[in-house]
Amino acid sequence: MEDRKRPFDQVELEQFQPSKKPLETLSDSGPLTQQDVVYFKKEAIWRQMRYYKLQVSELTRELSKYEKRFQTYVAVHLLLEAWYRQVIRVCGNQKPRPLDLAGSADEIGAILDERRDTLAKLLKPLVAANEDADADLLDAVKLEAEKQLAEQLKSLLEDQLLTLQTKLQTLQKVENRKESATLKRMQDGAQVKKEEPSSASNGDKNGSLTKEAKAGQEAASSAEKEELEKMKIEYEQLKAGYTSIETQFKDVNLKLAEAEKSNNDLEARLNSLTDADLAKCSRHVSLVDHNKSLTESLAQVNKLKDELVEKLRETEEKDGNLRKRVNKELEDENHQLRENLSKTEADLVRIRTARDELLGKQNILKQEIENKKTNEEVTKLNVVLNDRLKKLEESRQNEYKVDDVANLELLEKLELIQRLQILSGEVKDIEKAFQDTRNILLEKLKETVDHEGLVKKLSIEKSKADQKYFASMRLKDSLVSENKILKTQVAKSQELVVKLNELEKGYLSKIDLLTKSVNDLRMIKEGSIHETAKLQENLKHLGKAREVASREAHQLKTDISELKKEKSDLASELKTRKIAESKLEAKLRATENLLLKYKLNNTSSILQEDEKQLEALRSITKCSVCSKHWKNTVITACGHVFCDGCVQERLAARLRRCPTCNKGFSSNDLLSIHL
Repeated sequence: MEDRKRPFDQVELEQFQPSKKPLETLSDSGPLTQQDVVYFKKEAIWRQMRYYKLQVSELTRELSKYEKRFQTYVAVHLLLEAWYRQVIRVCGNQKPRPLDLAGSADEIGAILDERRDTLAKLLKPLVAANEDADADLLDAVKLEAEKQLAEQLKSLLEDQLLTLQTKLQTLQKVENRKESATLKRMQDGAQVKKEEPSSASNGDKNGSLTKEAKAGQEAASSAEKEELEKMKIEYEQLKAGYTSIETQFKDVNLKLAEAEKSNNDLEARLNSLTDADLAKCSRHVSLVDHNKSLTESLAQVNKLKDELVEKLRETEEKDGNLRKRVNKELEDENHQLRENLSKTEADLVRIRTARDELLGKQNILKQEIENKKTNEEVTKLNVVLNDRLKKLEESRQNEYKVDDVANLELLEKLELIQRLQILSGEVKDIEKAFQDTRNILLEKLKETVDHEGLVKKLSIEKSKADQKYFASMRLKDSLVSENKILKTQVAKSQELVVKLNELEKGYLSKIDLLTKSVNDLRMIKEGSIHETAKLQENLKHLGKAREVASREAHQLKTDISELKKEKSDLASELKTRKIAESKLEAKLRATENLLLKYKLNNTSSILQEDEKQLEALRSITKCSVCSKHWKNTVITACGHVFCDGCVQERLAARLRRCPTCNKGFSSNDLLSIHL
């Protein structure tokens, strides 16, 4: 089932504007027709819509007023927050707790109490110092109290204005009903129907009493008309009184606006004070003295800073000179040590070369001496061997001479020859053996000589290696001693460098502290200058505002007294209006009683006609679906009126069609009316 609801954005604004042409035509005479009933319904809807439009205009006006008040409250809140933070920052050097208007009432109350206590703590010494300003503060407090009373009076008058506006709306609704053509038409028809049967019945039965009844009715109608005229006159009087009260209320609002404007002017003037006013203020004098003391202390600090800078410069120069001198001494000593080391190394090389030459000569001489000894021994051995050979030859010759001569003589010639041959062979063998042994001996001698030479060479090389080893060990010892000396010198230089670094770090830390202190002092100086300028400006504004406040305080008091008088006058006028309203209500009750008496005095025929008319009216005003409840809900899509129960039942049953014209509607097309 498609949704037939119309969104609110599609409703044209022309529907809420007053129509320039009449809704329908209304019959002038005769019984009420269906068109008259439709006209009656449409006019009732139209009156209700006008009433709604009037309420909407009132609500929009109230909404705009409350929006303006909310904006002013927000601006005042921000101004007070900024003022409070500035006061706390200047006096207490604390971070205030933020105030969140979206929080609960208890939290806001706790924050306000805390702020009140902090302000009291901060402002008590200032108030004790400024005893001259107590009178001005009391005047300001009194003015604030009177302002609050005026605001309360304004709120009361606004409430009374709202009640009067509601009464005016009801009166406008009654006036619209009185000006309605359908209601007049129905009242005229009812009066005609009442008069016709009464005149007919009385004309048939009592012809003599018709004139008296007509006269009584005319008298009653004339009395009612007089009462109605009086009520209209009193209504106009009430309306005029309401307009006068409204004008007075507007005047009161204007005066309150002027008072607020004057208060704002006072605050603006308070922010611009003169030098004379500042000179009268003890707080300003104390601040000026404090500023002077701060400037003097700042000058002393600047002087101390200059002295410290000079000392720092001198220490830096001394440190630089000391570093240069130490570095120069270290470089000179290092250069001298290097020169000594190079000289000692050259002497060591020279001594080593000379030592090696001498050792070589010594070894050569030793070898020569040893060679001489071996040669002498060999020659001695050869001499000994030759002597022994000679001795052996001589002994053999002697033996041969002595023994062999006798034996040879005894022997024969052949035997001698054989023996000679044998001896010659033995001699050859002996010579050969001697030569062999001699050769072997000579070879052995050569080998021993070579071996001795090799041993000598090896011993010479060993002695050279030992000398080189001992020389290298001596060199190592000298180098170790030199290394130890250099290490001690390097350690001393490192200790000196560490000391210099520590001195440099100490100087740098002192420089950092001095720079930080200088920056802090500069910031303190700038902050004090800024604060003194702000305080001077604030004091100027306060002095000017105090003068303006003292001048305008009397004017505000007079305005408040006038407002009080006007309040009393308005209260008396309201009392008189209430009395007049009570009188009018009494008159209205009397007229209603007269009408009831008039209705009771009528005949039964008139009552029957009235009942018929009432039935006809009930059929018009009661729901055509259930014929039980009054018509109070109209379908704006077609204009037909039913009771709310039947319409809601049809919506619940999803029968979204008008029972009369079968036109579709939705819950957005319903409008409640009052017949």
